[in-house]
Amino acid sequence: MKRLFFITNLALVFWACEDNSMMIDDTSVGPLRHSSRIFELPDLFPGDSLAGRRKQGDSLIGEVELYDANGKLRMIIFPEDETDPKSELSYARIIDPKFTTKNGLGVASTFGALKKNHEVNSLDNAINAVVVSFKDTPWYVTIDKKELPENIRYDYASKIELAQIPDEAKIKYFFYTW
Repeated sequence: MKRLFFITNLALVFWACEDNSMMIDDTSVGPLRHSSRIFELPDLFPGDSLAGRRKQGDSLIGEVELYDANGKLRMIIFPEDETDPKSELSYARIIDPKFTTKNGLGVASTFGALKKNHEVNSLDNAINAVVVSFKDTPWYVTIDKKELPENIRYDYASKIELAQIPDEAKIKYFFYTW
């Protein structure tokens, strides 16, 4: 009985210590949620540096770049209202490959890994990239057209088909929207 009690408590300790600070899920990216506000970012990322393109008094406004302690860019965060430090978040461009879903998917994933875990909702042909959105996820990715077969790279008007994107294609940008 004591052994069962000890194992249960140990499991609870490990569960409570699980680090979700880099987890991408249906409602958040790490500590960021739609209800998060630009002025709260320093408290949400205390060990990181923030750089805004503009300031209003002591507050950052507009898009904010998040850097780790070593000066490496981790994420760019975009508010709904570029002029209000109390604005909620609109979307984020995730750059740091440490941010991943529970399945380990993120900016360092290949298209094949994403496709294996999530159903593709749409493919949009942009000038230099293909925008790929997935069903039941708040995120989408872009794939550089350099990753595509040459016969479709320069055709901006054609409809890109799922089978035309190689499984080994790398993700160019990983966006999360609220």
